[in-house]
Amino acid sequence: MKEIPEIVQFLRTLPAFDALGNEELAACAKSIEIAYYREGDDILTIGSENRQLHIIRSGAVELRDENGEMMTRLAESECFGFPSLMNLAPARNHSIALEDTLIYHLGGETFARMRRENKAFDTWFIRALSERLLTTPTPLNLKGAAGSSVGSLLGRPPVTIEKTATVRQTAAKMVAERVSAMLIRDETGVCGIVTDRDIRARVVAEGHHGDHPVTEIMTASPITLDSEANAYEAALVMMQNHIHHLPITEQGELIGMVSRSDFMRLETEHPLYLVSDIGKQTTAEGIVTACKRLPGLIIGQIESQANGEQLGKFITTVTDTVTRQLLRIAEAELGSPPCGYAWVAMGSQGRSEQSAKSDQDNALLLADEATAADDDYFAAMAKIVNDALNACGYVYCPGDVMASNPKWRKPLRQWREYFHKWITVPEQKALMHANIFFDLRCVSGACALVDDLKEGIRESARGNELFLALMVKNAMSYQPPLGFFRQFVLEKSGAHKNTLDLKMHGIMPIVEIARIRSLAAGELRITTRNRLKAAAAAGEISEADAASLADALDFIEQLRIEHQGQQLGAGKPPDNHIAPEHLSPLVRQNLKAAFSQIRISQSALLNRFHIA
Repeated sequence: MKEIPEIVQFLRTLPAFDALGNEELAACAKSIEIAYYREGDDILTIGSENRQLHIIRSGAVELRDENGEMMTRLAESECFGFPSLMNLAPARNHSIALEDTLIYHLGGETFARMRRENKAFDTWFIRALSERLLTTPTPLNLKGAAGSSVGSLLGRPPVTIEKTATVRQTAAKMVAERVSAMLIRDETGVCGIVTDRDIRARVVAEGHHGDHPVTEIMTASPITLDSEANAYEAALVMMQNHIHHLPITEQGELIGMVSRSDFMRLETEHPLYLVSDIGKQTTAEGIVTACKRLPGLIIGQIESQANGEQLGKFITTVTDTVTRQLLRIAEAELGSPPCGYAWVAMGSQGRSEQSAKSDQDNALLLADEATAADDDYFAAMAKIVNDALNACGYVYCPGDVMASNPKWRKPLRQWREYFHKWITVPEQKALMHANIFFDLRCVSGACALVDDLKEGIRESARGNELFLALMVKNAMSYQPPLGFFRQFVLEKSGAHKNTLDLKMHGIMPIVEIARIRSLAAGELRITTRNRLKAAAAAGEISEADAASLADALDFIEQLRIEHQGQQLGAGKPPDNHIAPEHLSPLVRQNLKAAFSQIRISQSALLNRFHIA
């Protein structure tokens, strides 16, 4: 075999193998099987029979224990599988390719013979086995990517090919450049992307030949991100859009591409891992187990200086992933749904602003062809999802605003009637529901149903000054906790005596102002910051007021996440209550300034709707 000299040369550089002579190295090289593993492929699974020593020629491999927890990562020139091989036992760990990886599989008989005939070789592996058995896994050092720019992850210039290329030419260049994705260029820049998965699924599996234009199989107009964006944002974009490769630009010009494996190399455990693991679960119990890692990840993101907006998006992304996977599990158990449906999130999940402490606010929006008989199916689906979300830590909604409540499991026509009544005949309970349901966002299913509903809401809400004025009055129940002479007004009794509720009296007043201003501007944006921007752009609120509210929100959210991070780190359940005595004088002063800004903005809102 022409590869033998090359393999011998490589083996000679490895620990243990450097003690072997030329003939012994040649014997090892002849017994090696070469295998190529794609990113995410299993190499060894727990309990499988192992008859080879596995040597990483290129790429990276992760070893996980029976609980799915990462034990270690291995790179080029490292080996694994020798504990089970030496003990003649099944594999104890799960080995997975972290990226496209080339493995040399050395035959077990040759490995045993080298051990018998070469004492130094045998001693090296005995010591390695002892260290492996005696070393206990250290706690994960959870670090986020928030502090790094995505541009810092780029390792090479972009690899591209012209749109006039064929599939065969594209595949040949991918092999030559050792990349798993190729960007397609036209006269204006990047116009598409092709991955090795696309070639397998759209060419090989379909029986097409390689002379087809690459434009026929590419994904057109791929999502891109500017290099100045932080790596955290890039990870969220990839998670939310279920993509493995993300082109990076600088001032509009393509400068490279990042993949999921770049984040895996960046830190010990990234949120992408949890999202990926949740997506592999086939039972609700498996998802509950995976979610036990979430508090540790939240702590890691806080320690890596993720801000409130980033943390809210991260936690919401995990919640959305959990929900979607639970819906898949429910459909697998119950069969195909009898009609189209959309699973809808409201409240903080709907706004993508969840914190470490969040309850459920969800509903089911059914297609109009749904019948009364269909409700048995959706009631069972809702029970599976709501119960599992509660077990994952997203507790049941105290107000029972969940899909398990038949009232919030209705066809589109009924939802239209709900909103029409809330807007045209507003009363206290209707206003409470409006506060929750105006934050609705489709998480899974037929999202066009949600779009239809929101389009019908837009003009009727915008043009109803009475409804908006009553919403303003209702919003005034969320008052910043400042008394005379700008002194804090603290909780007077209960478990949280002498504390401030940052959510109810700090964050919620801003959420309410942004929602009302956005509705008045005829906008149905979802996130609080986007609502403020849209209202300012429409002239519904001054740009200065919108910016000041956004700054106040940033500051209060930062205080809350630091407080919740300390609680999680101490093994305590997180809450929204903070004692001013634990804050520095400067932080107390800034918090009072944030509360004062909320009060000013509330006064402006009252004046806007002529409320005395």
